[in-house]
This record gives sequence, structure tokens and C-alpha cells, in this order.
Amino acid sequence: MAAAGGHIQRLRDEATCSICLDYFKDPVTIPECGHNFCRSCLVLFWGESEAEASCPQCRERVQRRSLVSNRQLANVAEIVKNLSLQEGKEEGGKGGVCEKHQEPLKLFCKVHETPICVVCDKSKEHENHKVIPLEEASEEYKGEICRHLEILRKEREEILAYQADLDKESKDLLKLTETERLKIVEKFRELRQFLKEQEKRLLNHMEEVEKEIAGRRDEQLARLSGKLSSLERIIQEMEEKRQQPASELLQVRRWQEQPKAPGKGCLQSFMCPFHVYKECRGSDDGASSQVCNGQEDPRDLGCLTHLNAD
Repeated sequence: MAAAGGHIQRLRDEATCSICLDYFKDPVTIPECGHNFCRSCLVLFWGESEAEASCPQCRERVQRRSLVSNRQLANVAEIVKNLSLQEGKEEGGKGGVCEKHQEPLKLFCKVHETPICVVCDKSKEHENHKVIPLEEASEEYKGEICRHLEILRKEREEILAYQADLDKESKDLLKLTETERLKIVEKFRELRQFLKEQEKRLLNHMEEVEKEIAGRRDEQLARLSGKLSSLERIIQEMEEKRQQPASELLQVRRWQEQPKAPGKGCLQSFMCPFHVYKECRGSDDGASSQVCNGQEDPRDLGCLTHLNAD
């Protein structure tokens, strides 16, 4: 066992940086002398000076930029570090020995909360201190740990239950919101359909109204056009009569002095002596017949009534 411990110690020495006296971290090798150091340790050792650097161990002149990373040494340092940790755990599991008296640590001082040996128990340092066997202290602390674990487990169960309830509530709310979203989408689809139908119905109605207005306009225009044509023809004939000799015009005046038939208008009394009356009687133009037969309101032809005054 002593030989094994010596080999492990030599491994520790080989895996230890001579500057920081700790296991190598990112080790580099100086090519000029072959010594190994932590990269950060060399940087701190050399500083920012531009002067020539030297090996911290053998003082040989070296180039700053010639450092070479040593990954194998880094792996060895990691292995040695793990071995040391494992060795410490094994010694702790066996109870270990007192560094001061080299006696097994079988007791536990509750005042200092540390393992002690039987010699430490008799010393003045632990005089009048409450000391119990190490196993008993271990069981006591295990009991406290178990109590804390029980509390923590209960808190964990409560958190998990609350998390499950929260997850269920969240899912229910998501389902509800999805249902409401579908309802909203359907409602607005119906509204759009309703508005589309209303738009179509109103546009059709407006189109019918426009057609009706256009039809009435065309009917009125046609009626007015017929009246206008009749008036234009009568005006033309009157112009022709106005150009006749005075004797013929006087015949018109003598005819006016004759008694008028009941219900006859002024325009008819003026036109009857002429062939216009005969032409109007035989015409198919309804508007002209109405004018010649006295059915038209004389006020519509007011421009002609002044002829009677002559």
C-alpha cells in the first residue's frame, strides 16, 4: 500500500505546475528546455514586457511565441485529479484518522460539528463539549436529512399537483377559446353572407328603379316629342297662312265672328276654316287630333291664343 501511495504521489508531482503548485490547467511545453507550465501561469510570470523571456524553472532563454500545447499532459493531470478525489472519498468512508493524533475518528463534537478522536475528546479544546459516537451523529443527521427530504418531497408533490391542475386548466381554457374562435369565425361568415345577399338584393332593386326611371323618362320624352312635332307643324302652317294675301286672312276674321260651337277651344276656332282642320281630323297622330278637336288644354298652347285677338 505504501508503494502504491508513493507512485500516486509521484504522479501528483508530475501533474503539478511548479508555479501555481496545482494540477495543470491548459499545460504548454517550452520547446527550448522541455519544461511544462500552465499557460496562464507563464503569461502572469512573464508579464507584458517585450524583453526576452526565460524558463521559470531553468532560466533558459525562450521565445514567447514558441509555446506548444500539451494535451497528453492535460489528460494525465485530469486522471490524477480524479484519483485524488476518489482516494479522499474512500478515506472519508472509512472514518479517516485524526491528523493531530493519528487516531481513528470515532467521535463527533456537536459544539464544533466535526469528527474527533478519543484523544481530542480528552483535550482542553473539547472540554465540557457534548460528544457522541460518530455513528450516532451520522444517524442523527440522517434523520434530520430524512425529515427535510420528507418536507421537500411534500412540497414537490404539491408543486406537481398544482402544475397538473394548472396544465388541465390551461388546456380547458385553450379548448374554450378555440370553441369561441370557431363561433366568431362562423358568425362573421354568416354576417358576410347576409351582407352579400343584402347588397345583391339592394343593387337589384336599384337597378329596377333605374330602369323604371329611364322608362318613365323615355315615355315622357316621347310624349313631349309628339307634342313638339305637332306644334312645329302647326307653327309652319301658320307661317304659311301669314304669307297669304289680305283677302284670305280677312276670311279668317269673318269666320271668327260666327258663333262658336259649344266646347270648342280658341285654337280650333282659328284652324277650322283651313284644310289643317280636315287634315287633323283624318290624322292618326293622337296628339294632333286632340289639339284639333279641342281636347288639349289651351294653356299648353298659349303662344297661339293671341291670334284670336287679331
